[in-house]
Amino acid sequence: MSHHSSLRHEQAQERSGLLLVAEVDVHLDLREAARQSTFTSTTRISFDCTRPGAETVADLRCEELLRLRLNGTQLEPQWVDGRLLLPGLQAHNVLEVEARMAFSGDGEGLHRHIDAQGETYLYAMSFLDAAPRWFCCFDQPDLKMRLRLVVEAPEEWIVRGNSPATRLTDGSWQTERTAPISTYLATVVAGPWVELRRAPEGQPGQTAPELGLLARRELEGELRRDAEELFALTGRLLPAYRELFGVDYPFGDYLQVFVPDFNAGAMEDPGCVLLREQFLHRGQATAQQRAGRASTIAHELAHQWFGDLVTPHWWDDLWLNESFAEFLGHEIGARVGLEDLWLGFGLDRKPWGSAADQGPSTHPVAGNGADDAAAALASFDGISYAKGAAVLRQLLAWMGADAFWDGLREHIRRHAFATATMADLVDCWRAQGVEDLDEWLEAWLGTTGQDRLQAVVLDGRVEVCRQAARPRPHRLRVAVHDEDGRLLDSQQLTVKAERTTTRLVAGAGQLVLLDPDDLCWARLRPLVVDGRLTDAPMAALEPASARSMLLQSLVDQVRSAECDPMAALEMMLRAATHERSDRLLVAELSRALDWANQWSPPAERAGRRARVAAVARELLRATEAGSDRALGLRRILASASDEPEELRGLLGEADGKHPQEHPRPLGPDDRWTVVRRMVALGQPEEVVEAELERDPSSAGQRAARTARAARPDASSRREVLQRVLTSDAPASQVQADAAGLFAPEHSVDPSTEELTRELARGWWRGIEATARLRTGWGLAQCVKAGIPWTVADAQTLAVAREAVESCQEPTVRRVLADALDELGRRGAAMATGPVRRN
Repeated sequence: MSHHSSLRHEQAQERSGLLLVAEVDVHLDLREAARQSTFTSTTRISFDCTRPGAETVADLRCEELLRLRLNGTQLEPQWVDGRLLLPGLQAHNVLEVEARMAFSGDGEGLHRHIDAQGETYLYAMSFLDAAPRWFCCFDQPDLKMRLRLVVEAPEEWIVRGNSPATRLTDGSWQTERTAPISTYLATVVAGPWVELRRAPEGQPGQTAPELGLLARRELEGELRRDAEELFALTGRLLPAYRELFGVDYPFGDYLQVFVPDFNAGAMEDPGCVLLREQFLHRGQATAQQRAGRASTIAHELAHQWFGDLVTPHWWDDLWLNESFAEFLGHEIGARVGLEDLWLGFGLDRKPWGSAADQGPSTHPVAGNGADDAAAALASFDGISYAKGAAVLRQLLAWMGADAFWDGLREHIRRHAFATATMADLVDCWRAQGVEDLDEWLEAWLGTTGQDRLQAVVLDGRVEVCRQAARPRPHRLRVAVHDEDGRLLDSQQLTVKAERTTTRLVAGAGQLVLLDPDDLCWARLRPLVVDGRLTDAPMAALEPASARSMLLQSLVDQVRSAECDPMAALEMMLRAATHERSDRLLVAELSRALDWANQWSPPAERAGRRARVAAVARELLRATEAGSDRALGLRRILASASDEPEELRGLLGEADGKHPQEHPRPLGPDDRWTVVRRMVALGQPEEVVEAELERDPSSAGQRAARTARAARPDASSRREVLQRVLTSDAPASQVQADAAGLFAPEHSVDPSTEELTRELARGWWRGIEATARLRTGWGLAQCVKAGIPWTVADAQTLAVAREAVESCQEPTVRRVLADALDELGRRGAAMATGPVRRN
């Protein structure tokens, strides 16, 4: 395979000014995919050149170049850094390239998955710069193409792509030519997929797509079980987006394919969205899980307009994709009746973004430069998603709904099937009469970090104090609650100065709450006047977003070493005993368990886990069997209990031993959580083999790897570490091994804890070498999967610091630097005392 270097922005600009791509035809021979590691890809590109006689390059990453013709003339390949030199261009050109390409095992390019039944499934992931791994192209977002595929495959397979596919003969398929799309959005899926279809449901005069759902045969039962819900959800979202943007869905059919070994949550490929197959929940799913899947489906559907129809010109405008899809997915999903989406955003997404914004690799939401495509990949994080969406909520509140939405509609109208920049969008907002926009956008989109907003009371009057590196305006509500949590008064205000005085008054024992609607992007510090927060006001606060905001504040206080994790844990457990929302209850207990496992001294972890298990156990006794709450509590118990008999009892539920007590048994993935914990706690490995016999699926095989990797004995764990650091196996297998290596349960025994520290230091010293084995998202995910989060002693942190300082590989260095920062916070938090009073 040729060496590959990432495309630089100046190279993309030069090529963009030179070329206009018309049509791309790709022929793939996949007939031997089950037996061979390579396939043949033949590409024909029709394109124009603005300066005849000039030269350019085409992108190709293959095993062997078989044929290269430009305008009918055979060329002697000049191949440098994964790019083919194309000299002597004419005004109109035809490039023909035939190459032998390698199937991928890392979730990028043309990925091949051979499942536990021996069946082969293929899907193409072209993002961010992986398209040249399966066809020759001009790989940059602003050179859009009209793509058509011809695919030869085994007769029993089906083939799908970005546009409707037709079977020409047995085993031969052709897709319609697409509307203009960027190369990073091209995909093909091929294999013995199970497919369900739903006819269009549109209003007269509107174009509605035919819907499709695809999954592997192993998941046919789950696909059929969830199909009606998925079709109905997509059917509600499509007209909502059509109405919002004023443009019909633009890409033919709308397929959603649940694929294995996927590195992301989903990918917005026009007409053929890829989603990780874990969204087809094995076993019973709670409303919380279904809402999480729904928000992802809404996110990817938003991309069909914001990202696919109108595409960022270059990767420095990444926020035009992800921040908007994240915001729109939650906002439009809530409009069509999906409850608690914004509550889930506050509980799950905002803490992710906040940690990223406070870490060493923080960056602005917009305008990050992205000198090359590889640098852009690093910005796919909690800032581009969660922070960007939160900032857009603030912008909506600041600008007003009419101007905000009218500007977005104008942006889509002006730039349909083309590319655009941030400046283009700002022009559309200016056209709505919005003033002072540049100042606002620079303050929020061009800077890093979070402001700290603190509630104070002086002479009975409530004030909001702001600590910030530079001024940012915050639109929020401030509320005062009495000792029992009842709302006394509230005020909407804009915080601009270092101190903002409100008209609110507060007295002893009363709670001053900042942003109870959870609309801000800031580190919030509420206040209990002359006292400390007690259970009653936390439980009584309404709306639920107010309780979510308190949880987020407490998480940030622990991360900032302002609060002892044990004190925070006890506060969360007390809050959980009164919590009415199932969504918040699971979040509160999950956060308490996280503090017990990863923010506590090793010797204290088992005892603190036991506290979480005790509360979950007690709440379960008082919970209606068969409810979402009961299932959520049993899952917490499965992750918190160290009692072998109790864990075996949880596995026994699915054997029908307690059918009346537990009408909703733990599903396969939950059972594997129990098995992994039993192995980590020293139970015989036979439990793995018994569960694998029960669940021999691909997911079961991966879970069994993780469970075996969690064995506490020294020789086994050292062998696992070597595999994590040196194996060139498929990324999904390496990640499964890494996920079991540093289990919190390994802290139960002092000798095992010492081994864990030794292995953690070995991981830090050796992990950079994995960059020789894989690239891109696959590399980052393999590194992230094995981070030894349970080890934060001074000596290990010193080794980690040396590893970061010496690391030369940018992707690995970024992951390691963020992990080191987070582990340093955990070490500092463990040294704190009781909760500090405000």
